[in-house]
Amino acid sequence: MIAFARPLLAAAFLLTSLQTPPDTAQPCKPASLTLAGGVVVSVRSGGGNDPGLACEVLVRDRNGRAVFTDRAFNAEIHAATGRDIDNDGRPDIVLGVDTVGGNRCCWEYPVISLSPSPRVLLKLPPTTFDFETQPGKTLVWTAAAFADLDPDADDPPTVAAVREFRPTGFIDVTQDYCKRMLAGELRGPGDLRHLLNALSLRSKQASRTNTGSPLDRDQTRVAARSMALQQIYCGQMDAASDLILEVWPASDQSSIRRQLKDAVKSRWPEIAGKLSTW
Repeated sequence: MIAFARPLLAAAFLLTSLQTPPDTAQPCKPASLTLAGGVVVSVRSGGGNDPGLACEVLVRDRNGRAVFTDRAFNAEIHAATGRDIDNDGRPDIVLGVDTVGGNRCCWEYPVISLSPSPRVLLKLPPTTFDFETQPGKTLVWTAAAFADLDPDADDPPTVAAVREFRPTGFIDVTQDYCKRMLAGELRGPGDLRHLLNALSLRSKQASRTNTGSPLDRDQTRVAARSMALQQIYCGQMDAASDLILEVWPASDQSSIRRQLKDAVKSRWPEIAGKLSTW
């Protein structure tokens, strides 16, 4: 179904979104955008009876040659189009393609660079683009969700990560932001103030001693799982271990450590290797 002028560079990560599409499929909305240099991006109805081909997205260069085309349940010209996503000083194209029909898990976002010639850089999962953290530099924030750790929670534990295009590739630069993130000093993507607010001394004590309301304890423990996972991703293994001691009763701490370690191992085996003392 997908055609493009240059080979696709695969994104080497499986992350869930900080910004997600709607749960239900929406009709294909025609749109068109002409960029500097004569590149035209368009979304139009695909026609026919197959809902999986209901929407077509097309990118043509100044000579009318197709650079990218795809047909899916829905498609959009992402608001990030025209921004410099790959940090080469020139505008790029970001498209949204709904591959499953409104399912929030399965929108994907091709990023197309127009310089030195139009080509697909990679496909991102549902992603928040942040242009404010460092003026002139685009940061791509994502959040890995761990629904299996708390299947009944409306908001499963998550880990925020940030990547940046550099001459050497699409690089994880989360470590550059960990200190401010874990201190609650970041705003926008990577803002963990809601977790820190849920992990007050009083709420941690109530959770550890099984006092207070069950709902409050559950909320504290969901926040603690997210914070512990974020601390682990940021390399703060001891802080994550201390948080488990502060939040869970002694009888539960070993099983919580095992759950978190298994969750990390399934997503990031190289990080799980640093939890050998858990």
